[in-house]
Amino acid sequence: MVRAALSLSLLVLSVALVSVCRGQATPSLHLSHDSTVHILTSGIPSGSGSMLGDRLVLTCLHVVVQIVPTDQGVNLLPLPNLTVTLPSGETIAATIVSFPTNLDMSPADHDFAFLHLEHKPTSAFSVAQLATEKESTQLGDEVVFSGYPLNTPGMVSHKGMISGSDSTKDLIFIEASINKGNSGGGVLNKAGHIVGLVSMREGGITQGLADLRTQINATSGHGSVTLMGVNPLTATKQLIDTIDLYISTGIGYARSIRFARDYLSKHPEIAK
Repeated sequence: MVRAALSLSLLVLSVALVSVCRGQATPSLHLSHDSTVHILTSGIPSGSGSMLGDRLVLTCLHVVVQIVPTDQGVNLLPLPNLTVTLPSGETIAATIVSFPTNLDMSPADHDFAFLHLEHKPTSAFSVAQLATEKESTQLGDEVVFSGYPLNTPGMVSHKGMISGSDSTKDLIFIEASINKGNSGGGVLNKAGHIVGLVSMREGGITQGLADLRTQINATSGHGSVTLMGVNPLTATKQLIDTIDLYISTGIGYARSIRFARDYLSKHPEIAK
């Protein structure tokens, strides 16, 4: 009887401990949430970013520029009316202060951008730090990130795990729910330091479907045919767009923070 009672007590205690652990967010998760911002252009959601100071924001370059293919390569055009919305809801105009140049193409090569806010926030916020060279990511490391994927009406925060990297560790693989809109968000380690920037996710449409969508767009103004009141080309494009937006394998990629860290050390004036 005593042994049975003891076993029951241990079971109840174990369940209680598990419930408490599940209900507690780690300090790094809170920091991720409180330092993450929503980046918009002309009022349209573009991606996520991290506060590094009272006027300095870090994000991915592709979040704040339009990439236009040309015969010589590509042109990078800053998106208009760039703004940053803090967790408090305060919105502040911002400008890119790390635009790629012929002398330094690293922001384009490694997909990062520093933004400067028009003025200091009047509401409370937290600041994240960049990880040092000694804080390299290891297989199995727990990481956290926050953002506004798929135009969610509020910020969401996730936990993930380092599941690998490329041979140079420039690209970090993360097992987590990463979707469009997470781009630019800081990936924080257990110490609450940014080890990478969410840049893309695995999944999406094949090149064949992408080419088909391009062809449909190019021919959309040349008349239309309907079947039972439905335009098959329009319906096909909508289906491709939906697949491209939502399909995900649960694997994401982050750019190593060392490139942004090196850039900031070479250009300390942008942090002022």
